[in-house]
Amino acid sequence: MQKFSLFLILMLNILTANSAYAKDMSTEYIVDKYINSINAKDWSCILDLWVKGQRDTLFYFFNNKQNKEHKLGLFNIKKAHLVASKQIPYEYGKIYIPARYIESFTAPQISYVAVNYEVYREDIYHINGVNYFFIVTVLEGGKRKIALTPLVPVNQIISDGYGFGTTEEKTFDERRIKFVQ
Repeated sequence: MQKFSLFLILMLNILTANSAYAKDMSTEYIVDKYINSINAKDWSCILDLWVKGQRDTLFYFFNNKQNKEHKLGLFNIKKAHLVASKQIPYEYGKIYIPARYIESFTAPQISYVAVNYEVYREDIYHINGVNYFFIVTVLEGGKRKIALTPLVPVNQIISDGYGFGTTEEKTFDERRIKFVQ
């Protein structure tokens, strides 16, 4: 009986450790960590969250002095706060992401996110207020990593029943359109 109790305790410890590990590797964890890292300007943490090919590109981007000086891309964001996030069925969301690229990865998952930005200069990718886009994660080396963060047709997402239902979301495409050239 004592051996059985010891076995149960050991199994419980293993299961608890595995569930903690799984939580750290979940899409929700990656999404939250990514947005918090943008807000903290923790560029090295951001690099660790991306797949290798994109990580290399981001490394060069973050280390380019002109990108920093001109506040391009993520350098344009003063503050970032995750407002909401929800999983979108991959079969639905895949029509908005490049198939050739994403099919080279394992187990893609799509999160539709609402992120409140304060930016230095509004552009097509970042406007003041809540922004909406996908964060696509995949498995790479047994860990969940970000593969893409594409802009999506928000009004279509809403029409198809996958939106958050907020007034700000309904006006996002209209607010952003002035930056499309």
